[in-house]
Amino acid sequence: MIRRFGALLMLGVVGFVCQDLLFSQDLPVISTTGAEPAGETPEPPKGVEVQARGPIHEAFATPTAEAKPTYGVPKKPPEPIEEMPPDEKPEGDVVWIGGYWAWDDDRADYLWVSGCWRVTPPGKDWVPGYWREVSGQHQWVPGFWRTADEEQAADVTYYPEPPPPPQVAPPPPATDPDMFYVPGYWMWVGDHYVWRAGYYTRARPGYVYVASHYRWAPSGFVFVAGYWDYDIPRRGVLYAPVVVDTVVVGPRFVYTPYYAVSDTILVDAYFVRPGFCHYYYGDYYGPRYVSIGFECGYHYSRRHYDAIVVYNRWEHRHTPGWYDARISVTVARSSGRAPLPPRTLVQQNNITVINKTTNVYNTKVIAPTKTVVAKRGAKTVALDSRARMQVKQSANTFQKAAVTQRAKVEAAHRIAPGAQPRKAALNLPDNQKPAKGAAHQGLPKNPHPGAAPNLPKKHDFKGVPAKKDFKGPPIPHKAPGVNVPPKAKAKDPDGPGPRPGIVRPGGNPPNVKRPPDRPPPNRPPPSKRPADDNKKKGR
Repeated sequence: MIRRFGALLMLGVVGFVCQDLLFSQDLPVISTTGAEPAGETPEPPKGVEVQARGPIHEAFATPTAEAKPTYGVPKKPPEPIEEMPPDEKPEGDVVWIGGYWAWDDDRADYLWVSGCWRVTPPGKDWVPGYWREVSGQHQWVPGFWRTADEEQAADVTYYPEPPPPPQVAPPPPATDPDMFYVPGYWMWVGDHYVWRAGYYTRARPGYVYVASHYRWAPSGFVFVAGYWDYDIPRRGVLYAPVVVDTVVVGPRFVYTPYYAVSDTILVDAYFVRPGFCHYYYGDYYGPRYVSIGFECGYHYSRRHYDAIVVYNRWEHRHTPGWYDARISVTVARSSGRAPLPPRTLVQQNNITVINKTTNVYNTKVIAPTKTVVAKRGAKTVALDSRARMQVKQSANTFQKAAVTQRAKVEAAHRIAPGAQPRKAALNLPDNQKPAKGAAHQGLPKNPHPGAAPNLPKKHDFKGVPAKKDFKGPPIPHKAPGVNVPPKAKAKDPDGPGPRPGIVRPGGNPPNVKRPPDRPPPNRPPPSKRPADDNKKKGR
């Protein structure tokens, strides 16, 4: 009797299991996407939370839109964290560029933007940014890449504020799929600005063209001439930002970045925040982030030249609908119809429960350095403790010297409207320069310099993809001045094109701004003014 009851009980259990298997499609699916095998990744130190989203280190990538003062925040940043470089680096000529504090709106506090391994653009030195206090607010002064392969490389010229970009017609379609178009920019000639029109140029596989732009600083605007940089996978290694509880970690805490950011997420979930002069990656979807100045990089590129989007559009030029698909994914995520990337390492590694109609976000956002580099088909090089200490000391020396000099130079003087540009010396240490090697071979040179007097020595007269949706940036008001005919030259690298407009410097000195509570309204385009025929005829 007992045996019969046991057999019946076993049959019942088997039947229940079979029924569960038959109807498993209606039950939640368990996924462990993104988790590393146990024992292979160390736990973050107590008091440190690794983020799977956040600002992209500005030495790794930074927007080049119209230069404006950054927004102020009410809280003073903590003292910089002592940072030890990781125990491995990617092969090739890379330098370690230290981290810095950045404002986190969700927590109304600061997070630490980890340092990064960087293959420096040839002939460039990194000049790091810094925080300054003004009018009770704290304001980030952005860093920039300074030309370092010419005479008087230590000098930085601060210009008056350039006018807003003029309203120009969209460029015609490209005649070759390998051509892309870089917009024009203001250049200083003598005692005024001249608009230099944009032109087409040919794409270079593996290289991103960073268009000429200005970078705001407290004492004026720094002109950064256009240059070729590496595409994202060849720039080095970007590390995840971290939230640090300075009370828990203590005053002697030394942080070593471990989790690198995957190359895929930088293209998949890619945001621009002009008010803080930074790119961001990860989950910044939804109306709340739009209201404080975040914009999807693909939407942003419809109005502004964005070097990363431009290159990726060219790289996927044979994939029909690639760009439109990126826009659709952004809209779906913002409306809650598509899965969002994890926000922290804990979320990435936790088991995720999803229903039958939802797909889990299946891209690993952050991973150990070796994992990220291996996906590129590259290798890492181990660093012993002595080498790491040398790198740490070198990076700290460079960072402190650069920040100290910048803060002193840029607080002493301010370029008034209509004044002449002013040069200042930034004698930075040479210990951030790697030895020249294979990493820089084959990099295309900058376009030819222009012939006008007193111009920065390198210009991007060529270069942004010819997309029908490229309409140029919106302008709050028309730049003053009149049109004049260009000077004809037998071998003018610019060739014939739109006539440059000449303007006198003007505008108010930059002030600290607060982050917007809502997106700024679009202003209507200005009414056109008739050309001054007398000026054209030289009367």
